[in-house]
Amino acid sequence: MKNVSAKKICKRYKFILLGVLIILCIQLSLFSFSPITNSSESEPSSRVSINKPTDRNKTNGSDPPLQIHDSTDKKSFQFQPKCNITVKDSLSAISRAKTELCKQEIADVSCLSLEGKLFPKDIQNYCPFKGNHTSGFYYGCFGDKTEQRDLSHHKEFPDTNSPKNCIKYCTSGGYLYAGLQYMKECWCGDRFGSHGKVDTSLCNNQCPGDPSKPCGGYQANSIYTTGLGAKIKNPVELLGPITQTTQVKIVFVLTLNGRAVRQVRRLLKAIYHRDHFYYIHVDSRQQYLYDELLPLESMLPNVRLTRNRFATIWGGASLLQAHLAFIKELLEMTDWTWDYYINLSESDYPIKNLETLVNFLTRYNGKVFMKSHGRDTPKFLKKQGLDQIFHECDNHLWRLGPRELPNGLRFDGGSDWVGLHRKFCEYVITSDPLLDGLKEFYKYTLLPAESFFHTVLQNSIFCDKWMDNNLHVTNWIRKKGCKCQNKHIVDWCGCSPNDFKSTDLQRLMVFEQRPRFFARKFEPAVNQDIINSLDLYLFKDRPQDMKSYTKYWQNEFHFKDKTSNKTDTLLSFYGSFQRKSLESQKLSSCHLKPVRTLESNAYFVEDHYNGALVLYEAQHEQSGKIVTLESHFTKRRHYIVSDPQGPAGRLLSLEIGTEYDLKENIFRNFGQLIGPYSDLTLEHSWSSGSDFTVSVAWIDPTDVVAASYDIEIPGTNHIGSLKPDLKVPLRPGVWKVKLMHKWEVVAETSFLVVPLTTFQHRPVKFQQVLSFHNGPGSLYIDKDFKDFDTVLQVNRTVQLQKDADSNGRKTGDQLDQWVDNLTKAFWEYQNICISGESSIGCLELDICEKTLWSSRSEDPKSELHGIDSKSGRLR
Repeated sequence: MKNVSAKKICKRYKFILLGVLIILCIQLSLFSFSPITNSSESEPSSRVSINKPTDRNKTNGSDPPLQIHDSTDKKSFQFQPKCNITVKDSLSAISRAKTELCKQEIADVSCLSLEGKLFPKDIQNYCPFKGNHTSGFYYGCFGDKTEQRDLSHHKEFPDTNSPKNCIKYCTSGGYLYAGLQYMKECWCGDRFGSHGKVDTSLCNNQCPGDPSKPCGGYQANSIYTTGLGAKIKNPVELLGPITQTTQVKIVFVLTLNGRAVRQVRRLLKAIYHRDHFYYIHVDSRQQYLYDELLPLESMLPNVRLTRNRFATIWGGASLLQAHLAFIKELLEMTDWTWDYYINLSESDYPIKNLETLVNFLTRYNGKVFMKSHGRDTPKFLKKQGLDQIFHECDNHLWRLGPRELPNGLRFDGGSDWVGLHRKFCEYVITSDPLLDGLKEFYKYTLLPAESFFHTVLQNSIFCDKWMDNNLHVTNWIRKKGCKCQNKHIVDWCGCSPNDFKSTDLQRLMVFEQRPRFFARKFEPAVNQDIINSLDLYLFKDRPQDMKSYTKYWQNEFHFKDKTSNKTDTLLSFYGSFQRKSLESQKLSSCHLKPVRTLESNAYFVEDHYNGALVLYEAQHEQSGKIVTLESHFTKRRHYIVSDPQGPAGRLLSLEIGTEYDLKENIFRNFGQLIGPYSDLTLEHSWSSGSDFTVSVAWIDPTDVVAASYDIEIPGTNHIGSLKPDLKVPLRPGVWKVKLMHKWEVVAETSFLVVPLTTFQHRPVKFQQVLSFHNGPGSLYIDKDFKDFDTVLQVNRTVQLQKDADSNGRKTGDQLDQWVDNLTKAFWEYQNICISGESSIGCLELDICEKTLWSSRSEDPKSELHGIDSKSGRLR
């Protein structure tokens, strides 16, 4: 009977199985290409970053992935390429894109590129200062020498060299002349003839790209003009006061991101005057910052926040689109009459007073201030990726393959911090063949804001207005700032400047007599002392003994924030802090229970992290009264060195956290609040000594050795970091990291992975905790490290596993108690205050507004109290 039943079942379902197979074949035919994971690069600094496939549970945040259901994307929209895509970079981008819509956009851009329709091949150059002859004029055959080249820049085109291609290449680099030599060589420069003209017969090599044309010969160049005129670079210097009575007016365009609202107010205070204008754009994803700054509009008549908000990513085309939108909106504001457009961010700060800047711009009124990259434009074009196609979607910038630059233009670029004159601004938002072509070209460009305005300027009627100065000093430390830190949002290695610190003050003072007016980057969460020093230099009436002079508060959470990958980890910690505060000796008899977390701040004193401040509502159980409290908690230190006489005696610190900044060697998650879905980093700091190798072992709460890595410690002072590639969720509880040298444990530390008590702001449910709190369900890195148990002195017992399994099923009060037991070993309660009133009814508390540590206390550095009638500045 069993065999008969099996046959009936097979017969019943064979048509269903056949249908499924047909559907699968159709799907495979639609997605008829295989993803390519990488492609070769000629320069390490331009290497594309293709992320390796990770575990399906892996996220970059600190919480489980949000379960968002997009019916439009997944059901009604289906990706269908419109051409046969063969470019490796495009195929790779499509394979890694998360949404069907983004895949389709990438494919559409790739197809337009293959058809030559992405942007114009020829773009009009309107600069009136041209060369003596039009492009392609032949000067003749000129000698060259290996030890003293006649032309300065060299590029080889083994298969395609021709006068046309070489001239195009030299034109894009901004050179006046092109020279072809020895068939395949293309030489560029701004002067020629240092070795004299030679017989034409010495330039009789045929061009591989055009056999009808001569391509020079051995140490002989066939010289052509590109048609460009000399690049006009106006001299600029800082001179004394001017006599003009009519001075320029500036619109400061603040493009803001993040949560440093106090520093934004402080910046505004430093650059404010009633005669100028302040236009503020807050990234559309930063609602907290926007809400905090919006009241400035009603307080100050010359401050406005734009409602046209963009979500800009590093290197993305959206930043250029944003600037063009800002310029258009500002020009349409008839009540604001301004002469210069100067963009700043929250990490900029003035190094000269506003009066000096106004005098300077008045003297050079009409000029356009931009900083160029330097002398070697072809190198810049390659390093900047201008010869590559990029497309922005899924909050990522994808590289789609190589492209040729448009003909006839002198390309330029450099800093995206600019000082644009109004007339130039009026021009860039209009339409002509130059602007239309460049706007299309820069839609698909990496870091377009660092090149678009420069290239427009050099090829337009404004080409004689250029001042090679962006009014800024930037703290470039290339060794630290060029470590591909943005690879999670862009398929390219880029560089970012470092923060100025107290030790850099003398470097900044060198620019006292130079035409630099702002410096970047400054971050009070990294070093506020340098900003205090600049304030003392610029505004000598600001006393050092003012309240909160050495203190800084940076907001990390607000209850109005949208749910993010970090929210639930933060709320799990904050909930524990609140419970422990209300159970403290000071409040134990008051019968209060926490209601909700309002916000939290990272608290810094004298440039050192001094713990977390949590503001929350609590209810008095007897009266039902709701009060607002703030609690202060500090972090305990946990690492120890077990062999101080050995190599580990060099160890200065050993910390685990998330959001590690390689440039500044700090965790941007200042409290190092870690949850089951966190992306961990180990930072290890060493003094100088002998170099050696150390093994790093990661051990979970059940004494399972999750992973082990070897790292080389150099003999110099050294700060290093290590990111373990662990599957998530991490098992909650106390983890250990142990360092081994020659198979002996020489140092160790522990860190807490907190269980999640909430998910998307709601208490977790039983099925959720089963998923969140029981580890990845397999080995953390697909390798068993049991052989290390003895050396690492770990003891995997049945009881440890039973306890972990029991904890992994807890919800409600039991879960809260587990969290509280864990956090008390890592965080220490310091103080509590009440906001707005002094009494709960059962106990007198310190008023937050009158304490020195509370985020509600006075902070004159960043408080704005209206306009001073005499000076026109902010009080």
